[in-house]
Amino acid sequence: MGAVLLLLLLSFFDDSAKHSKDHPAYPVQYDVQSFEDQGRDHIERGAVFNSYNSNPPTSGPHGPLAPWGVSDGPVAKESAVHNMEHGGVVVWYDCEAGAAPLDVAGCDQLRADLAGVVDSRRDEGMFVLMTPYSGMDSRIVLTAWQYLDAFDEFDAARLEAFIVSFECRFDPERACG
Repeated sequence: MGAVLLLLLLSFFDDSAKHSKDHPAYPVQYDVQSFEDQGRDHIERGAVFNSYNSNPPTSGPHGPLAPWGVSDGPVAKESAVHNMEHGGVVVWYDCEAGAAPLDVAGCDQLRADLAGVVDSRRDEGMFVLMTPYSGMDSRIVLTAWQYLDAFDEFDAARLEAFIVSFECRFDPERACG
């Protein structure tokens, strides 16, 4: 009994236990794209890199790490790439993208729906960042190091599947434990 309690306590305090370990396969019905790794060079704070091989980026030169969770304002793409280098998933959204722009109420609802999933996963200690990002073809884009999925309508199951499939899959700096 004491050993079981000790193991439970250790897993509670061990941050790495909160991250995806088994990385289930991303469901085939979702059209995930993969991109060539553009390296992990660090660039100076405020420097801009405009030669990423995907929009939004999935790897490459990056600036300082952004805080995990929901960001009300845009996070620099260079910082979001650093979050992916630390095993994170980035949820990008653009209410102006897709077949037709969302009205204010529609955009507020999209933000709330996305934030509900992101906040829930952050409460579990997972590395997830959500940020507005203009200039995308799709309204919602999910990225992890070298992977991207893009779609226009909120789909909680798809978002959850991406997070559990890709969070901490790439973690060269061992941020995930």
